[in-house]
Amino acid sequence: MGHSGNAHSRDFTDREPSSLLLEAQNDHRTGMARYVAIIVVLFAAAFVPVLAALEWVGWGLGATVPLSRIAAEQSRDDRLVWLGAFKDYAPFKLERIKLVQPEVLLVGSSRCGQARAPMFRPYVAYNACLTAWPLTHVVDFVDRATTAAKPRVVIVALDYFLFGDFLADAWRKERTMDFSQGIDSHRRKLHDVADFAVRTGGDAAAVVAAATTPQVEPIDHNRLIGTEAIRGKFGFRNDGSVMVAPPYRAIAAETLSRGAQYVTSSFPGAPHLSERQFGEIERLAQLSRERGFKVVAVQYPFVESAAAFLDTDEAYRPYSGLWRELRSRETTERLAKLGISFYDMSRTPISQDDQNFFDPAHPSERGMLKTYLALLDRPEFGMLFPKIDRDALAADLDRAKEEQFDLYH
Repeated sequence: MGHSGNAHSRDFTDREPSSLLLEAQNDHRTGMARYVAIIVVLFAAAFVPVLAALEWVGWGLGATVPLSRIAAEQSRDDRLVWLGAFKDYAPFKLERIKLVQPEVLLVGSSRCGQARAPMFRPYVAYNACLTAWPLTHVVDFVDRATTAAKPRVVIVALDYFLFGDFLADAWRKERTMDFSQGIDSHRRKLHDVADFAVRTGGDAAAVVAAATTPQVEPIDHNRLIGTEAIRGKFGFRNDGSVMVAPPYRAIAAETLSRGAQYVTSSFPGAPHLSERQFGEIERLAQLSRERGFKVVAVQYPFVESAAAFLDTDEAYRPYSGLWRELRSRETTERLAKLGISFYDMSRTPISQDDQNFFDPAHPSERGMLKTYLALLDRPEFGMLFPKIDRDALAADLDRAKEEQFDLYH
């Protein structure tokens, strides 16, 4: 019995510290669980109302409304102008292309942003510019667009600076569009809503008013949808063209005076066209053959002082090789062999009138209409659009002789 009692005592003594430790650990876990639960409840109490407010304001501003829904609303209301985050330009325009089903599709950078659908009437045209800067993005967007629609002609803004590898690599990283439109996109848009509130000085009444009261821009009184449209008072019209923002209108004369300096600082040059970039053009040509559309490439006008500098400045000559080579007969013939018609409109009489631009590298609506009138005089271009009434377009120009920005309202 004594032996049994000693064994029992030893067992009790051996287990007592471990039992106490286990109880202490359980108490600690229970306490931590309660602490975490309290933190979660407090965080939810603070965060959920803020998130709900952001969601409500975001919907009212149009920031978090699905792009497909806004695109459909723009079909019903041709006085609706949208502008959201830069990354959403291409996915929004892709939604518009699905609805518009254009016969003529324009693709490229901001250089062709002022082309208007009425310039191609009676053909259905859509301006998908400001969706693609490096050539790899141009081809990728054309691929997506010609899957969503079946345009007969795709007009690509083909500029000399697109053939430089340095700029192409930078733009490929900086200017990638967000086609996924998933949860990360929604989170980004909520951040834009918060940024919108901060930029209004944290004025809750002003934010609520913007979310609940129709906002209009001052030129044509179009209704504004999207944080950037409401903040900047401009955006994409239902034909895809972009209004010239009020600040750009105000400084147009000063910006135009910068001429060559503006262009060379915006677009780095290089001695020769990059074969890597030309490979993207070959990929575009292959796509056009597979999908059955005609590619027309246009280098739109630059203001005269910039074009003259690129032509003649000896100090800049090592960097203007892109400019010279793209405009050469050899490059035109090389493009023609791929089935691409190239029209270099970079330096024509259009370049000599500042009214045709709103800065040295961007033609205004007036400059765009003059460019297409000049192109229609080219037999090969004119044959693509036999139904366009050139005299009617010329009359559009005459009706707005003093208008620099808005020929079509």
